[in-house]
Amino acid sequence: MIASVFVSPSTREFDREYSYIVPEEAESLIKRGMRVIVPFGKFNRAVEGYVYRLSQESPVEDLKSISRILDEEPVLTPELLELAFWMKERYVCTFADAAKTMLPPGIGIKSMKTVVLKNAAPELKLGKNQKLLVDLVKEAGGEMELDELKAKAGFKSFSRVLNSLVESGIFTMEEEYGMKVREKTAKAAYLARPREEILEEIQNNNLKRIQQIRVLELLLENDCLPVSEILRYADVSAGVLDTLKRNGYIDFRDIELVRNPAGLQGIARTGPLKPTGEQQKAIDYLAGKMDEGIFSEALLHGVTGSGKTEVYLQLIQKCLQSGKQAIVLVPEISLTPQMVERFRSRFGESVAVQHSRLSLGERYDQWRLIRQGKIDVVVGARSAVFAPLERIGLIIIDEEHENTYKSEITPKYNAREIARRRCIANNALLLYGSATPSVETYYRAVNGKIALLEMNTRPNRLLLPEVTIVDMRNELDRGNRSIFSNLLAGEIRRNLRERRQTILFLNRRGHSTFVLCRKCGYVMKCVYCNINLTYHARDDRLICHYCGYTVKNPETCPQCGSNYIRHFGVGTQKVEEELKRQFGCSVIRMDMDTTTGKNSHEEILTAFREKNIDVLVGTQMIAKGHDFPNVTLVGVLAADSLLNTGEYNSSERTFQLITQVAGRCGRGDMPGRVIVQAYNTEDFSIQAAKNHDYHAFYRQEISLRKALVYPPFTNIGLVKLRGTNDRTVSDASREIAVRLRDFFGENSAQAELYGPARSPFIRLRGNYIWRIIIKCASKKMLVEAFAHISDEWNTIKGRRAVDLSVDINPAGML
Repeated sequence: MIASVFVSPSTREFDREYSYIVPEEAESLIKRGMRVIVPFGKFNRAVEGYVYRLSQESPVEDLKSISRILDEEPVLTPELLELAFWMKERYVCTFADAAKTMLPPGIGIKSMKTVVLKNAAPELKLGKNQKLLVDLVKEAGGEMELDELKAKAGFKSFSRVLNSLVESGIFTMEEEYGMKVREKTAKAAYLARPREEILEEIQNNNLKRIQQIRVLELLLENDCLPVSEILRYADVSAGVLDTLKRNGYIDFRDIELVRNPAGLQGIARTGPLKPTGEQQKAIDYLAGKMDEGIFSEALLHGVTGSGKTEVYLQLIQKCLQSGKQAIVLVPEISLTPQMVERFRSRFGESVAVQHSRLSLGERYDQWRLIRQGKIDVVVGARSAVFAPLERIGLIIIDEEHENTYKSEITPKYNAREIARRRCIANNALLLYGSATPSVETYYRAVNGKIALLEMNTRPNRLLLPEVTIVDMRNELDRGNRSIFSNLLAGEIRRNLRERRQTILFLNRRGHSTFVLCRKCGYVMKCVYCNINLTYHARDDRLICHYCGYTVKNPETCPQCGSNYIRHFGVGTQKVEEELKRQFGCSVIRMDMDTTTGKNSHEEILTAFREKNIDVLVGTQMIAKGHDFPNVTLVGVLAADSLLNTGEYNSSERTFQLITQVAGRCGRGDMPGRVIVQAYNTEDFSIQAAKNHDYHAFYRQEISLRKALVYPPFTNIGLVKLRGTNDRTVSDASREIAVRLRDFFGENSAQAELYGPARSPFIRLRGNYIWRIIIKCASKKMLVEAFAHISDEWNTIKGRRAVDLSVDINPAGML
């Protein structure tokens, strides 16, 4: 039997199928999608590989054999194998890059080499360093891990000396393979006698100690329990269990425990709600599409609070009833806990969660439950799209407009594209949901490429909040220098009197956005990036939000030595500080600085909801999906700041964020009010958000995109080059631009190249950045161009000090 294997790690130059002989004893064990260890290259280096296909013949003779099979069952399903192959072409990466994206972190294979003393060889004359190694291993009992031996030896010629001892037969090298994460086991107790005998012993009062009876009664109700739980629930010591074992009543064994993420336990079950007319219409249409059993796509465009989640839940119920499985993607980790709670309350233990804030063990256990077929619904962030379900009937992408569905590291995949491929492979329904769909998705819908379903009202006749725009230029004319307009300050006080809650949104974290000397004009910048440092009051430090560089807040100007150095600009920390100072209210903040802990998103949102904290201040992570019935006021600070990012879709992002954060209020029994503060109040995106008018925004935006030839009327290709020497990077970018123009050649009419030019962020993390932007109607042509220049460039990478990265339709151009 012959196995075709993709090796890992690999460069794209060597990223192809390699044929290996499957040892006869392994033929009944090996399957597609398993990982193996194979000898690779001239020196037969042991590397990890993925079995892509199995066959009986190979066109190549003198094949090497597989050294070891690493998995008992395949880690990649046949569908995911084909998806990985497609990804390596589409995203210009290797097969292993794609495969590793599909697997939970910690599952990667690590090698552990051990040096074993086989022959002390007293007859051989050993050199000083050779004798030192032999003595070290001998003192360790005859074997020692390679890394430990190297650390203790401490001399430069370690590898050469070690190899000489291996060649002379004094040492042998043994290699073991394992994973960083393993199944969690615990010592458990179980009854060693038949239940009838135990009951009879208890009834006949043969057991005199109540502690022993409590333990046995627990085990009569449960076949097997972890010892830790028995000690806690029966309130006994470990000695009681030892006595019962000694007398033959119980015995011990190791059992596997599933590490459940926080919040998955103790969720009460609920039933479906009665749908509104709009919801029922959407459910009927989409359920009909699922019943057809062929691939289809639809956009569910519903205003904030229109009940899209209930539509999702009832569609999933129909999906499960037909024997299929479902994936639900959410854009933010902060949305995952509340979504999981709603889905668990409806579907119980058949729901798994996947996102990056889980521990390695939790992610591994959730993935294994899915792989073992014990899960029917997977809820999670972007990576959950790779959940190894094998009967997919429905994939839902909630808040489909969000940029977080696009990966910014290799492979630079888009979860929407991956979901579409998986639905095509499974003849499933792909449902996009949003109150503010991306222009590209809505364009496909209105042009009949995908179905369009709209829900324009909230259940129970709840009204959309009233939005008021405040021109901050007028506030300045009236002498108001505060962060808060007079109207917003008055509404905050009103909410405090009425014991209602408020959300304030500002898409800037930190205290002050820059630190300036008013005498000489010096601005504190990151030494590694061309970026202003942001002041953080809590630590009294200046921090770069791009590379993490930090310095103590200076008392005097580093350039001129004057005392006139001050903080300027506003961040979420300063808003929190000003709220407490002006209103004396309780405030909780949610941004990157307060959500570094494992469960911090959930803890902050729970505290705001249950402790009735007066004001929640946050960045865009508070802007979507959350449901707080007692919130009746939302304030949007510096709403027009997003318009100045230099991105072609800045108006779209502005409209989406204002609309989404406005939708957080008025969801209870009281109407909501939204106050939007801006200087550029006339922009069409802000005016459309004021009127909750997506269609007006779309008409204006799509006409601009068409006139300027931006997506959906073209594709954007982005080439970035970075290195520590600005001149070298500049020269390399010009060379790449020439190669690209040569590649497009006769097809240059279909592709417009802009640049090379410096990135708006000239220097990041110590690297200078240059970029080339390409507009091209053909995505296929862009992929071919990027594969060509990347492969060509990387073959001579050893002689270059410049890294090249490519992306198609990136989340951001900066």
